[in-house]
Amino acid sequence: EPDGRLLLVADASQEIYPRGFTVPGEDEGWAQCELVSNCRNSFQIARLLRARLGGGAAPAVAPEALGMRFIEVPVDDVRAAAEAVCNELEWLVGDEQRSPSGIAVLSCASAIRDRLLGGEGFVRWEQRAEGVLCENVHRAKGLESDTVVLVADGEVPDALLYVGVSRAVSELVVVAPAAVGQRLGLMG
Repeated sequence: EPDGRLLLVADASQEIYPRGFTVPGEDEGWAQCELVSNCRNSFQIARLLRARLGGGAAPAVAPEALGMRFIEVPVDDVRAAAEAVCNELEWLVGDEQRSPSGIAVLSCASAIRDRLLGGEGFVRWEQRAEGVLCENVHRAKGLESDTVVLVADGEVPDALLYVGVSRAVSELVVVAPAAVGQRLGLMG
């Protein structure tokens, strides 16, 4: 309607589906502002996103992360990646007694997601309140989780890594080949 208002919010770093969208400009009657601070992630995760993937700055006061870990697996070894994820979840849910509904396992490849979904306790997006969410990064865009276990292969575009990492509010575990750990600065 002529007197109506519309708020459009976009994060160019999350463009994983190139659809030709361009942000409307002031010359088209839109006011623009930039959110300069990352308000979703813990300080350490926000700092990683900023330093390695061009994310917004971590605010001066932000919660501390529960942790950021890297688990190295061979390139394109779906079995090893699935085993590493299952071991991590056994520790998170069994030993640490974390709520399964607060954990998301996000993969950059359907083969890994599909292999994990055959296991006990993993659920798709539609049943996420009933267990550990297991999805592609593409389907998790727009969601967040206390803990994210991100499973990646060696050739992952920055936009996919950005979306996957930025879903983690308090804790991030990356299961990937060494090249991904180096890109994210998670290897010693």
